[in-house]
Amino acid sequence: MILSLDMLIKNIFYKELVGNSARILTILVIILPVTELFKLLEKASAGNLPTVTVFTLMLYGTLASFPMILNIASFLGITITMNRFSKDHELSVWLASGVSPFYWLRQTFFFLIPITLFCGASSMVITPWAVHQSEQYAKFLTKQAAPMALTPGQFRESPDGKNVFYLERYSLEQGYAKNIFVQYTDESGTAYNITAKEGKITNNQGMLGLTLYDGNRYQINNFDKGQVIDLHFKTFTAAFKQAYDPERDQVQMGNSSKSMPMLFSMYDVDAGSRREISKRFSIMIMTLIMGLIAVPISMQTSRVQGSLVFIFPPLIYGIYQNLVMTLEAQISSGKLFSVLWVLPVHILLITFAIGITYIKSKPNGYFRSKNK
Repeated sequence: MILSLDMLIKNIFYKELVGNSARILTILVIILPVTELFKLLEKASAGNLPTVTVFTLMLYGTLASFPMILNIASFLGITITMNRFSKDHELSVWLASGVSPFYWLRQTFFFLIPITLFCGASSMVITPWAVHQSEQYAKFLTKQAAPMALTPGQFRESPDGKNVFYLERYSLEQGYAKNIFVQYTDESGTAYNITAKEGKITNNQGMLGLTLYDGNRYQINNFDKGQVIDLHFKTFTAAFKQAYDPERDQVQMGNSSKSMPMLFSMYDVDAGSRREISKRFSIMIMTLIMGLIAVPISMQTSRVQGSLVFIFPPLIYGIYQNLVMTLEAQISSGKLFSVLWVLPVHILLITFAIGITYIKSKPNGYFRSKNK
């Protein structure tokens, strides 16, 4: 009889718990890309980001934020499930049948184990990979983006600020341009000014180019000292797009995009690496602890607690997260050296979860009320 009761509770509890968590996760996965999209569109409209990159970067941003989404989804799923059990008096029936609050805590712990492990894998592997790919992809398309729009009579600057183009007149159908000015800087830092009476715009499989006829190229080595080399040419070809070299154009990796072995190799010399290590472990531990805390604070045994259940979970979550972030800021500034300084906060919160569960197992709960 005990075994059948245990199986009955597990089936009901896990079915509703998984359903609520999955629904919340789905909603968050829909909301987050939309939020990322508006941020990227703002950058694209300012000209800091090619429009074609927006959708891909939105996906990378969603992957990078997935550990936090998983954390919130599991926490709210447990809170809603336990709150529903309490409001419909199912929890009172189970408690009257001898099922302790620690039983619900233990079942929630088993539910949270795979979520916690997946959250840890996401924060330590998927998130840094997504951040790095996002930065690298944005740089690739920025370098490949045409640095000018073919607008006659306007000076247009490339996104990196190294090239300037000017066309006085331009024929869209035939691609011919008149009175052209081009300023660019090569890899050695030498500046060049090119002027030509006419030219032609070419498009070779997306590689835009400008062929100039009958013009001059001025190599500016030291303009203040008058060191300018003038070269007259009959034909000169300039590219609107810059060649992308994966080796040369590697994005300098920040701590958020570094792998765990790289962070540990910099542990003793870089405070930012220590903070990033603490951050990745903390999001995993918080997923487990906040899920456990959600159990006792969502159990209602009186009308007083029925109103507090909508205040306690977000309040405790906010306090917990701010405590962790404060200690991580101290680690980043060098005031605290070891990442283990964050450990007392996690221990305090897990003790709080167990303590509240123990108090909830008492007949009067953690608030005495006449409205039983």
